Amino acid sequence: MKRNLEAAFRAYARAHARRVLTQMDRDPHSPTYGCFDRAYWHYKTTDFASGVLQQGAELVEALRAGVIEIEGVPKRDAWEGWAVAAVNALSRQAGRSGVVDEYYPHEDSYPAAAFGLWTAVRLLRRWRADCPHLLKKVEWSRLRGALLRLARRSETEAANQYAAGLAALALATGVEAFKETGRFVEAHATRLLALQHPEGWFPEYGGPDTGYLTVTIDALTDYLDATEDCRAGVAIERAVRFLAQLVGPDGELPWTLNSRNTNYVLPYGLVRAAQKNPTAAWLVETLFDGIDRPSHWIWSADDRYQCHYVLASVLRSLPHLSQMAKPEPPQPAERVWLDGCGYFILRSPNGRQALYVATQKGGSLRLHTQGAPARFDHGWRIRRRSGYWVTDWWSPHWRASVGENGLWVIGRTQGCRFRRNAPWRQIWLRLAARLLGRRLAPLLKRLLIRPGRARGPLFERQIQWSRTGFEVGDCFYRAKSPRMPAPRQNLRHVASAGWFHPEELSRPLNDGRGRFYVSWEKKA
Repeated sequence: MKRNLEAAFRAYARAHARRVLTQMDRDPHSPTYGCFDRAYWHYKTTDFASGVLQQGAELVEALRAGVIEIEGVPKRDAWEGWAVAAVNALSRQAGRSGVVDEYYPHEDSYPAAAFGLWTAVRLLRRWRADCPHLLKKVEWSRLRGALLRLARRSETEAANQYAAGLAALALATGVEAFKETGRFVEAHATRLLALQHPEGWFPEYGGPDTGYLTVTIDALTDYLDATEDCRAGVAIERAVRFLAQLVGPDGELPWTLNSRNTNYVLPYGLVRAAQKNPTAAWLVETLFDGIDRPSHWIWSADDRYQCHYVLASVLRSLPHLSQMAKPEPPQPAERVWLDGCGYFILRSPNGRQALYVATQKGGSLRLHTQGAPARFDHGWRIRRRSGYWVTDWWSPHWRASVGENGLWVIGRTQGCRFRRNAPWRQIWLRLAARLLGRRLAPLLKRLLIRPGRARGPLFERQIQWSRTGFEVGDCFYRAKSPRMPAPRQNLRHVASAGWFHPEELSRPLNDGRGRFYVSWEKKA
C-alpha cells in the first residue's frame, strides 16, 4: 500500500463523525427523535423531513458496533437507542401510505425511499444477527408499506437510484417481516442490469457519471451479497474497467466531463471488488490516497451528502481495506475512443499527460498532467435575453467524428438560465405537489435537468493533435451576442454537484480566443 489506507479512512471518519451527529435529533423526548434533517427538527425552516438524509443512521450503527470510536467519548449503550431512533424516524416519515419525501411535501420521492430504506434494511439485517433485542423496538408496519410501494416502481433515467432501490428490496428478503418483497427482486434486477452499456457505465440522464457509477457499484455489491447473482459481479467488473481507463496521470478522474457533473467517488463497492480484483485495488489506493488530509477532494462534500452517503460508504469500507488484493495499475492505451458515451482520451508521447474530450458535452476538454493541477476548457456561454446559450451541456444532439489526427464536434447550443427562489415559487410548488403528487417530479426534471431541444446558435469545435501538442479551434454560426469562456460550474441542476474544487480558481486553457495551441510537456 502507498500508505496505511485503513488508518487514513479511520481518520477521515473520526474527523466528520461529530459533524454528522449534529444533524441528528438526539433528544429521546422529542417527537422527531432520530431525524437527520436538521433544517426540519432544529432550524424549522422546512415543514417536512427529507427521508434521504436518514442514511446518517449508518454512522450511529458504526458507533454502536464499535467500527469507529469518537475520540474522548467512551462506548455508550446510548448508541443502540440512537440507532433504533434513526430507523424509526424513517418509519414515521413514511406515514401510513408509505410515501417518503425529499425536496417538497407529497413528492413521493423514489430516491428518498430507495436510499433511506437501503440503509434501514441493512441495519435491521445486522441486528438480527448480533443484537436481536433491538428488533423489538422497531416500528415495522410503515417500513413494510414503504418497501412495497418502492417495489412497484422503477427509475431508469438515474441508474444509481434504481440500484439503491434494488439493493433495499434484495436485502429486505432476509428480514422476516419483509419477505413478501422477494417476488419483485428478479424483475428489477434484470431491468437494471440491462441498462449497463457494454463500455461499463450505467446511464445517468443519458451518459456516464463516475460519481454516481460508484454509488451504483456500492448498491450492486449489497445486491450481490443478498442474492449471489453472478450477473451483478460481472457488471461490477465492467464498471471497474471503465473507471480505471479514465484515471489520469495525476491520479484523478476527469470530473467535469461527467453527465451529471459530480466530482467524487464512493469507496465501499470498489474496496469490496478489490478483494479479488487488482485493478479495483489500484483504483482505491489511487483515488483515496490522502483521504485523511483536508486537501483531498472528498472533504468538499456538503453536510447533506456527508450525511447522505459519503461518510456511510467510508465507514462500510473499514472492515475490508486490509483484505484488498495487491494493486495492479492498468496499461493505458495511447488513444481511447468510447463511441457509446463520446469520450476521447489522448495520451502524450511520454505518458505524463492525458487529454480528455467529452464530445457529448460540446467538446468540453481537460488536460491532466502528472504532478500538476489539471487544466480545462468548458466551452462558451452566449448571453441571451432570458439567460445563456451554452456549449457545456450533456446531450445526444452533438455529432462527433474522430480521425487519425483530429476530432470534430458540431451541434446547437443549449438554452439555460438561473432560477432564483422566491415565496411565490414555493407556494406554487406546494399547490402543484398537492394536486399532482409524484406526477410533478417529471415536470421539474424537464425544467431543471432536461430543458428540451437545443435551439441556440450552431457551434463547431475542431481538435487536431501531433507528436508535439494539440490545437483547438472553435466556430459559431450566426451568433449575434458576444461569447465568453464558460466557468467550471455547469448549469444543469444536480444536487450532489457543485462542491468546491481548487480548479475553480485556476486559469482555463481558453482565455477568450477562438483558437489556442497547447504543447505537450517535454520532460520524460
